[in-house]
Amino acid sequence: MSAMDIDRLREHKGVIAGALGIGAAGLAAYFLYRRRSSKRVRSNGRFAGHAVPEGAYDVVIVGSGPSGATAAFYLAKNGAKVALLDKETFPRDKYCGDAVCTPALNILEDMGVLKELVDNNEAHFADSGGFVSPSGLAYIGQSQEKLGGAAACAVKRTNLDKRIAWKARDTGADLQEGFEVGKENPVLDREKGLWTVHSSEGKQVKGRMLVIADGATSRLAMQMGYCTEAPKGVCSRAFIEGGTHNVDFDGVCFYQRESLPGYSAIFRHPNDELNFCYYLIPCGKDGMCGDVSEADLKRLHEGALKSDPFISKAIGPKAKIERMRAAALRLGSQGVPQSYDDHLIIVGDAAGHIDPLTGEGIHTAIMGGKAAAETILEMRAAGDFSAASTSVYQQRWMQLFGHDFAYSKKGAELIYKYPILLDACANEMARVGDKMMVRWAEVMTNMRPKTYFLRPDVALPLGFALLREFWAQKVSGRPDKYKTGLI
Repeated sequence: MSAMDIDRLREHKGVIAGALGIGAAGLAAYFLYRRRSSKRVRSNGRFAGHAVPEGAYDVVIVGSGPSGATAAFYLAKNGAKVALLDKETFPRDKYCGDAVCTPALNILEDMGVLKELVDNNEAHFADSGGFVSPSGLAYIGQSQEKLGGAAACAVKRTNLDKRIAWKARDTGADLQEGFEVGKENPVLDREKGLWTVHSSEGKQVKGRMLVIADGATSRLAMQMGYCTEAPKGVCSRAFIEGGTHNVDFDGVCFYQRESLPGYSAIFRHPNDELNFCYYLIPCGKDGMCGDVSEADLKRLHEGALKSDPFISKAIGPKAKIERMRAAALRLGSQGVPQSYDDHLIIVGDAAGHIDPLTGEGIHTAIMGGKAAAETILEMRAAGDFSAASTSVYQQRWMQLFGHDFAYSKKGAELIYKYPILLDACANEMARVGDKMMVRWAEVMTNMRPKTYFLRPDVALPLGFALLREFWAQKVSGRPDKYKTGLI
């Protein structure tokens, strides 16, 4: 090895040192987390044995998206009286990537919703998928055979949301569409233990528990003081008409260097339709998503479709692409330090239950909705709705997925600072094939925690892959396929 090679290694030693340091800290924190004891709902509360008054509900849920409607389903299924409110009328749209991950698919199957989606040709299960790294290393493999099932499926939100809301309604929840909560805050009568929620048109509903599930911008959580700032992430979506493109895979993520730790993606829907989306992930300076901001989304979205060598080739010159639409993302509990209070719980996007690395929030919304329902049912049986009991809900969603948020944030920071880490993952996939791709898919879809990458049997091969990729880029000078267009 020449003196010049040694100097190059010294210049970039932070790549490996930083990764190992964060990995060690994450591993220590993980084991501390696993040792924590579980909380329990208080027993023999002041409302034990007291049914809600005539005309009131056990639970009032504001927002009928996946989190609120899932909670409503499990509550109604177990005998609770539920008012499920939504300002819109179903079916209605929601702009996102439309990828539903395995943990949510399991719950949807239990609810009977997954069968309805499949029977109505509204779900496409992903098998052929992968990603393109910042320097243009690509891997696309087959996952279902090794996973025993798809890691995700694509479902349009207009179909997913209506199926869950209607299933909750058919199970017994009182779905009240066109109910827009007014500017007057809901009021809790602490003596009676009842919330009063007013609509902008003068209607009112009363309930023992209030569940806030009105999305990432959550006007209700903001005006009640539970959310302290506007969302900092953003995503785009544009459908591409079936039969007008050249895509032959089910789902691929594209990590363009300019927008890291964000990325773009293509997901295949039924009837050969595609969803092209772009995620900007908060990272670095306040108000920024790496080196770009929310204002750059349209430029990045349209630029990727026209100029990205991988995406433009996959889509082809005749693709019929709809106009870009965008939505806010509240990631990693941003602005919502506490998702509970007396007689109150916040779920889904309103609570920031979106992974800070992937931008995925459908599966966490559904998982959180079910956890909220289970906690409320226990409180209903015990008669205690104090913050001491509702805090159990936060502890449960932390156990399910929230503990991963800190590692996701660190992962986003690492990818932003050291894009070579993604190149190394692609390098390892190319070396060992679908086995590594499946591991990646499991972590990115919440089937395994991010700390899975710290296991010796995973971390060591990735470490060697990082060294190989470092040598190829920094010493051998391998061309960047994105920059050269050599795809």
